[in-house]
Amino acid sequence: MTALLRRAILGDVNRLGELHSASWTELYSDLLSPEILEELGPETMGDLWKRFIFRGDAYVQYVAEVDDEIVGFVGIGPGRESGYEDATELYFIYVDPAHRRSGVGRQLLAKADADYLWIAEANRDSRAFYRKNKFFPDSVAREGAIFGAPLAEVRMAR
Repeated sequence: MTALLRRAILGDVNRLGELHSASWTELYSDLLSPEILEELGPETMGDLWKRFIFRGDAYVQYVAEVDDEIVGFVGIGPGRESGYEDATELYFIYVDPAHRRSGVGRQLLAKADADYLWIAEANRDSRAFYRKNKFFPDSVAREGAIFGAPLAEVRMAR
C-alpha cells in the first residue's frame, strides 16, 4: 500500500491527537497508570501537536494518509545528546493498527531519513522493524523514564 506523505499542518492536530493518544494507550498501558493515560487523551495530545508543528525548522513531522485519512506519523529533529547534535534523531513514529504491516511505517521511516533513535529495550516488534530497515543496536543503552516509570532503552543507528 502506498500512502501519501506530507508535512503535518495545524489542521491535522485533532486526528494526530487521537492517533497519538490511542498509540500511547496501546503501547504503554503496562507502564503508565490509567490516570496518566487519561491525562494524555486526544485533546492533550492535540495540544502537544500544536507545539510540535510550530517548534521550528529543525523539527519536522510527516503524516501518512490513506484514502484522505491520517493513518500514521513520524517526527525527527536534531540529536539531543552530546556528540549527536549534527545527526538527525527519530523522535517518534506510530501507525494506526489497521495499517501496520502495510508498508506505511516503512514509508514514514524512509521519509524521515533519521540517523538514529532510542527504543524501549522490551519492544521486540519495533526493534525487528528497525533492523529490517537498516538500524542496528550500537551498544549504547540507558535507563530512561516515561512519566516517572522506568524505561530501559537501547540506541539504534544506521
